[in-house]
Amino acid sequence: MKAITQILTLFTIIIFTGCSIDDEPLVTKDQEQSELNKKYTEITSMANKVECTDASAWKFTSIGSNPCGGPTRYIAYPSAIDTVSFLQKVSAYTAAQSRFNTKWRIVSDCSTLPSPQGVICVDGKPEFVY
Repeated sequence: MKAITQILTLFTIIIFTGCSIDDEPLVTKDQEQSELNKKYTEITSMANKVECTDASAWKFTSIGSNPCGGPTRYIAYPSAIDTVSFLQKVSAYTAAQSRFNTKWRIVSDCSTLPSPQGVICVDGKPEFVY
């Protein structure tokens, strides 16, 4: 009887110590998508703070993570903003979207976007030239 008690005790310890509790709270797909949307809105707000009047003062970068690889889009941004902070936010957003795609098994048609050749200003807004 003592052996059975020891085996049950050992079994109980193994079960409870073998199961780790994730420190990260459970988050739904919609909640994660909402957070991604907020990050994207913050990024676009930074880029849109300056009116586009001189195309030579604008650059562009890829943003987002397509499930098959490559960016989901391109974003134009003015040199007049804190470009280091801006590009860090773009990089963080892209990495977060990549993790989201993997976690939620997001799929796409695997089409690729053409890279813009430059930026022009139209009615105060940047537009891509292809």
